[in-house]
This record gives sequence, C-alpha cells and structure tokens, in this order.
Amino acid sequence: MRGILRKLDQGQKLGKDEYQRLMEYIEELRDKSPESYMLFYERYALLLYQDYSTYLPRFAQGIDHLLNLLMEKPELLPKLKEHQLAMELFPPELHPYLQYSFTQPADSLSLSILFNFLDNNQELVNQLPAARKNEVVCKFEDGNPYKEVGLKAHFDRLSRYSFITRLQSYRYLSAAKAASDRIEFLAADRLGGIFTNREKSIYYFIFLSEANEIKARNACRLLNMVFYGGKG
Repeated sequence: MRGILRKLDQGQKLGKDEYQRLMEYIEELRDKSPESYMLFYERYALLLYQDYSTYLPRFAQGIDHLLNLLMEKPELLPKLKEHQLAMELFPPELHPYLQYSFTQPADSLSLSILFNFLDNNQELVNQLPAARKNEVVCKFEDGNPYKEVGLKAHFDRLSRYSFITRLQSYRYLSAAKAASDRIEFLAADRLGGIFTNREKSIYYFIFLSEANEIKARNACRLLNMVFYGGKG
C-alpha cells in the first residue's frame, strides 16, 4: 500500500488494480480504524475526488443519513433551519457530522440552502417513495464494482437513500462525455442518472421502492438538489 500512496503523493496515475486495492484498503480503514480513516481522509479525500471522481465521506453518517431522518421526522426541520441543535433529538451516529458541519462556514451555508429548499418544498419531503425493506442491490458492468473509476463510491452514496432499491449501470459514452451529471425522471418506479469520471460518462438506472409518478419526481428533485445543487 505504501507504493500506491507514494504514487498518489507524487501525482502519478494509478492502474486499475492499484485503484481497486486502494478502495479495498479505504473500506477496511473505515470499518476497523476510524482514527486512521480520518487521517487518510484529511490527506487524500480531495485528491481522490478531483483526480479519480471518487467521493469519500468524512463521517460514517452525514447529510444523506440526516435527510433520511428528516423524511421520517419532518418536525426536526425547523430546529435545524434555526441552527437549534438539541443533540438528544438525533441519533448518536449523526452527532459528529452535525457538530462539525454547523461550525464550518462553507458546510453551514450549504446546509442552510438545503434546509430552505426543504422548507419551501414541504410537500416534496412528505411525498417520497416509502423506505425499502431490503438492502440495495447494485449491478456493475462485468460484475466488477471497480471497473469504472468512482462509480462504486457514487452508488454507495446513493444507496444511503432509503427509497432506492436497486442501482444498475447500463450504457457508456467514451467518445464524448455528457455536458453535466444529473438525475432524470424516467418512469413511476425508475430514475436515470449520469455519472462522469475522467474517461467517460456512465448512464445508470435508479429503481425506487414503489411506483408513483409524483413521488418519483419528488425523489428526482431531492437527489438533484443534494448531489448537483438543483441542476438537472
């Protein structure tokens, strides 16, 4: 692993096998050594996002888990909007994220924008697909989650949303990339997404927990707001 980290430090491109080994190492750090993971995050998270389109979460639970909680308990939104952090109202797993984010100007501003969006669109929060009953199923090209750089990390983040049941890549653009990443409404039980790394744009399906056009469109709006600032 030292050789791989040395290549990151020196700005050298990782091969596919090296990238896969790095991702497996990161998952092991996250599961077994949170302190070591945090040190790794501080040093390499931005680099991996910029050079490998790979998103790393700072905390085990973050904004995506908070939004799931707000879907279940929308009465918490006014307190968050006013920055009234009564920690006893939130699961302990969310405390590190909340305590950190509300003290960081950039993160606090992003949260305020998101909370205002939710407050102005309360019907959206109240009409989202129901929470799934089983784990998310993720399908990748050739059954290899690391074949397309950054895609597994993107699917991992999407998987945190309780109304998503299945994620599946299905088409690639290598000659020309999409103008922008986005999520689109396709059907009452399905959305379509575009994820772009340095090499290509990858199209994928997002399957929802129920077939309801209004709820599907609301899910599409929410995901676009969180992932792309409302674009798409």
